[in-house]
Amino acid sequence: MDLTATGAGSGLLAIFAVMLLKEIGVPVPVPSDLIMVGAGVQIASGAYSALALALAVGLAVLIGASIQLLLARSAGRALVYRLAALIGIGPDRLDRMVATLAQGGARAVFVGMNVPGARAAVLPAAGVARLGFIPVTVATVAGSLVFYGWHVGLGYVAGPAAAALVERYSLGVILVLVVLALVGLVAWVVLRRRADAARAWTDAACPACLAIAVAGERSA
Repeated sequence: MDLTATGAGSGLLAIFAVMLLKEIGVPVPVPSDLIMVGAGVQIASGAYSALALALAVGLAVLIGASIQLLLARSAGRALVYRLAALIGIGPDRLDRMVATLAQGGARAVFVGMNVPGARAAVLPAAGVARLGFIPVTVATVAGSLVFYGWHVGLGYVAGPAAAALVERYSLGVILVLVVLALVGLVAWVVLRRRADAARAWTDAACPACLAIAVAGERSA
C-alpha cells in the first residue's frame, strides 16, 4: 500500500468534507481561506496535485451550494431571514445583497463570491431573489474557485518557507504564535461586539481578506 497516496487521499477527503459543510451553510469555525492556504503548502510539498484539489473543492462547492440554494429558495423569505440572523447575517445586510443580486444576476453572484465578508450572504440572498438555479450555481462554483485559488497560490508560494520554518523552529514556538493570533482575534471580536465579526473570521481570516472586509463595511 502506498502510504503517501493514502495520506494525500485522506487530506483531500478532509478538505472536501469541511468545505462541503461550509458551503451548505453549516457554521464550521474553521476559516476556509486558511484551509486553502494550508492546501497550497501541501501542494508545494508534493502531497497532492493542484488539479486534485480543484476537483475536490469544486465538487464540494457544487454540492454544498446547490443544497443551500435549494433550501433558501424553498424555505420562504421569513425563515431565510431568521436562519441568516443565527449565523450573523442581519436583515439590513441581507436586504442589500438581495437588491444587488436582483439587479446584477449571476454576474453579481460571481463578484460576491470574491468579496470577503459578503460571501456568506450571497446564496441566501439569491434564494430570496429567486434567481435561476443553474446560473447561480455556475457563478458560485466559478467565483469560489477564483477566490480559493489565489489563497492556494499564496500557500504554494509560501510552502518552502513554511517547511523551513517548521524544520528550524520547534512546534512549541509555532503553537505560541498561533495562540497569540487567536488571542488577538478574540480581543478584536470582543471590542467590536458584533456577531458578523466572528462570521467574517470564519469566511476570511488572512490579513488581506480581513482588511478588505473591514473596508467594505466602512464604505457601506
